Amino acid sequence: MRIFTRFRKYLLDHGELREQIDEIRKQQQNQGKNIELVFQYLDELVEKKENPKPRKRIGYISDDL
Repeated sequence: MRIFTRFRKYLLDHGELREQIDEIRKQQQNQGKNIELVFQYLDELVEKKENPKPRKRIGYISDDL
């Protein structure tokens, strides 16, 4: 218990350290948003692969067939 109270006092006394911790928290939140965006793009790619557009045939076409 004493360790936690000392740690809390240390954090309150050292504002710079507290600001750095807050900055790290913000970065983690942004990374979570970026990961969600990546998964969204991956889902779109998988959906496109499952439903491919019909391709136009190229090459020589003869009337004999």
